[in-house]
Amino acid sequence: MRRLAAIMFTDIVGFSALTQRNEALALELLAEHRNILRPFFDKHDGIEIETAGDSFFVEFNSAVEAVNCAIEIQKILDERNTNEIPGREILLRIGIHIGDVVHMDNHVHGDGVNIAARLEPKAAPGGICISEDVARQIRNKIEYPVVQQASERLKNISMPIDIFHIELPWTSPHKHKTYKPVRKSKLRLIAAIAAAVILASLVALVLMNNQGAKASPTTKNRLAVLPLKNISNDPNDEYFADGMTEELISSISKIGELNVIARTSTMKYKQTSKDISQIGRELMVGTVLEGSVRKMGNKARISVQLIDASNQENLWAMDYDRELSDIFTIQSEIATNIARELKVRLVKSEKELLDKSLTTNTVAYQEYLIGRHLLNQRTAESIQSALGHFEKSIEEDPNFALPYTQLAYCYTLIGVAGYGSLPHSVVETKAKNAVMKALELDSNLAEAHASLGYIKFRIDWDWAGAEKELKRAIELKPGYATAHEWYALLLGVRVKLDEALSEMQTAYNLDPLSPSVNNGLARVYHFRNDERRALEQIKKTIELEPGYAEAHFTLGMTNIRLKDYKGAEKELKQAIDLSGRRPVMLGMLGRLYVLQGRINDANALLEEMETPPMNNDKLYASSVIKFTEGRYDEAFAQFDKLAADKYGIMIYMKVEKAFFNTQDPRYDALIKKMGL
Repeated sequence: MRRLAAIMFTDIVGFSALTQRNEALALELLAEHRNILRPFFDKHDGIEIETAGDSFFVEFNSAVEAVNCAIEIQKILDERNTNEIPGREILLRIGIHIGDVVHMDNHVHGDGVNIAARLEPKAAPGGICISEDVARQIRNKIEYPVVQQASERLKNISMPIDIFHIELPWTSPHKHKTYKPVRKSKLRLIAAIAAAVILASLVALVLMNNQGAKASPTTKNRLAVLPLKNISNDPNDEYFADGMTEELISSISKIGELNVIARTSTMKYKQTSKDISQIGRELMVGTVLEGSVRKMGNKARISVQLIDASNQENLWAMDYDRELSDIFTIQSEIATNIARELKVRLVKSEKELLDKSLTTNTVAYQEYLIGRHLLNQRTAESIQSALGHFEKSIEEDPNFALPYTQLAYCYTLIGVAGYGSLPHSVVETKAKNAVMKALELDSNLAEAHASLGYIKFRIDWDWAGAEKELKRAIELKPGYATAHEWYALLLGVRVKLDEALSEMQTAYNLDPLSPSVNNGLARVYHFRNDERRALEQIKKTIELEPGYAEAHFTLGMTNIRLKDYKGAEKELKQAIDLSGRRPVMLGMLGRLYVLQGRINDANALLEEMETPPMNNDKLYASSVIKFTEGRYDEAFAQFDKLAADKYGIMIYMKVEKAFFNTQDPRYDALIKKMGL
């Protein structure tokens, strides 16, 4: 769940050094500080999200409540410190920011959290540091001055942040505290209180440990499978290691109670120097599976270990020396052992899916893995090569269902995403035949239902049929990010925008580093006319993958909506260069030229789009330019032809109606003709 919230981070100044000098005193002060702070959280409706060592992470409904809570905490601690003997002070730094947060698996993530965490160290001891957003919200609502401190680029935050602090009278450099000697009777009272506090802290620590033991399976159930290392003598066996990684992710994703990060995100850690804890934080996972593969002829040695990402503790490890024909059994055993280690109960249907062996033909399986390796490279050439390997896999074992699903996906990409030049009718026939054969062989194959759903969505325009198949794929494999992504786009096309956002966020949670999913999330914001969030999200996507043409295209369209025509032109031209002058992007640039009054530039692009040989990509680009120029008769005649051909890009016409901004009745007639 995504929402706007005020986030507070607190931290005790010098706590680590104190722990090294006097651990008993450190624990005593830690317990006392928790007892002091928690009543103030409750008073201001703060929700304690996490307590780690000497720090608190608390969420509030408003910036005003968060700041008032922080002020009261710092005030009471100052009063306490004034009467304390030297060395027993409790000094806090507090950072507060307001922004988007995402609640997921008992954790809270997002920029709101990241920025607040980065602000806390910027506060003075005993002080409060806030962002500009918080400063704006509390203006004239608190009794103390708010002063700008600096504008800084914080770690892992792309834009500079204006930092402010609250001027508290007790933190003034002119205020000098003096130690007041106390009477013996008062010392005895303090000693008694201290003993009680120590006892309370020990009880609290025991309770915390017990709670941690109960809570850990929930957090550990979010899992990442890192790319398996190829330690074979032949570096050409890299495809086998990558394929095994992907198939393990696929197997584990069949377990409903496990939340498994998708391949696109984990493959970014291939040959990484980052440690498990850092990867765990970046992917927001509690558990990581890593290992290696050595292929020797028709045999393979697979070594895996399951690691707790929070402390890098090895939870379970195993070596498998097997024939390649036994590969699905290995995958099933690994998935089952992970479920057992994480105390996840397998339901009967999940056990049956895991135990199913899809082929014992080693050549068929290797051809399938090579095809997957090439398909993931996502170029026209690699997809054509992948087709050949999937066909060889089928020749070796006609009853192996998986290559049929990938064959269908290849043809769908060629037909609707510009990865080839086969006629629509040929692509449609080949894709459907392949996916129906896969379902004939295995009716419970999630990938086959997803592929059929995508065909019904992008080729047939059978909206209800597409929804049924994609929902079935998700039911069979809840952790299948691609199915959630496709379903989100289908919901967007049908203008079910709240559901679309929810599905795309699920895809994002499963595949947070996927450029396609990140771009998809920006597009859903774009569909919702939430250009601010679309802009924030698409900039993150470009940071993640600077060479991703689709992201620059989405940013260009968003900038057009915001009337930032200079920024739009820059991004569209970059998208055009990266995509090899894809016509749909040239059409959008032509639209921009018309909006800027640069008719000659627009017509030059129009002439290029109408130069033979013609195809539907160029016809669509031509239609967009003519529509923007007000040449509606020509534009609608071309749109009608494209709709009759079920041209892929046309499916976005309804959800993008605000973008075209027309009251022409032919627009609504066109939408109706498309079944939308």
